[in-house]
Amino acid sequence: MHMNLHHLAIFNAIAETGSISAAAQRLHISQPALSREVKDFEARLGIALFERQPRGMRKTHAGEVLHEYAARLFDIARTAQAAMQEIADARMGHLSIGASNTNGTYVLPQRLATFRRANPHVRITMFVGNTEQISQGVADMRFTLGFIEGPLHVGGLVAEQFQTDDLVPVVATDHELLRKARITAADIDGQPLLMRERGSGTRELIADMLDTNGIRQGSVMEFGNTEALKQAVMHGGGIAWLPRISIARELDEGAVVALPVDNLMVQRPLSVIRRANAPLSPTSDAFLQALRDSLEA
Repeated sequence: MHMNLHHLAIFNAIAETGSISAAAQRLHISQPALSREVKDFEARLGIALFERQPRGMRKTHAGEVLHEYAARLFDIARTAQAAMQEIADARMGHLSIGASNTNGTYVLPQRLATFRRANPHVRITMFVGNTEQISQGVADMRFTLGFIEGPLHVGGLVAEQFQTDDLVPVVATDHELLRKARITAADIDGQPLLMRERGSGTRELIADMLDTNGIRQGSVMEFGNTEALKQAVMHGGGIAWLPRISIARELDEGAVVALPVDNLMVQRPLSVIRRANAPLSPTSDAFLQALRDSLEA
């Protein structure tokens, strides 16, 4: 019994798309030619891999089993291709980074600029999104390195904490809570809140802290980035938990006020993530070392 990669690629495309026409389009093969190839493959194996149905192709039990192996094989092929691309990128000096909001706005730009001055040949791209988007982007090999500010929920990745940051509950200077002689966690119950969107690591950590303290969330206004949250707080939109690194100046100038309730503060890790079994390119390794050196300094 001979099984070649060409037949396996055709089988895998049909298994993933569920139809001859979609697989033919993906592989740039005509539908009649692809149908012949599948029949030839099944004849060689002596097993039916698909049930032909009016609305597509359904995998038989044998097809289900083979698809598990094929999916793993082509995953390895994609990983191998990405590894070669990373080596080529490293030689050309390409650093591809995904960063969540706090990292991408307040932590990395200064360090990337310093790194670029020391390595002028390096081409740097950085995408800023939320923790969920960045984790998935590293897993999908779109980013060599990811920088996140919340829990890691995607498999096949490893995280290393490089810094911590406090999320500080802040309000506008004329917020009604500031008129109280003493503010407790219970006073937050039902108050209008300003939050990041779902999928944000910051949002997840704050929700966990509120649950732990038995605080019921009031009406929530959602924002896609920290700077928009900051503006909404200063204009009296409600309570927001903002990274201390992002509001140092506003706190000093009195543009916002931190609520003096210790157990409402959230300390979170800022972590760098990468694929578990992929060796780091020399460029990525050099940038991580430069980042560690700058934080120690």
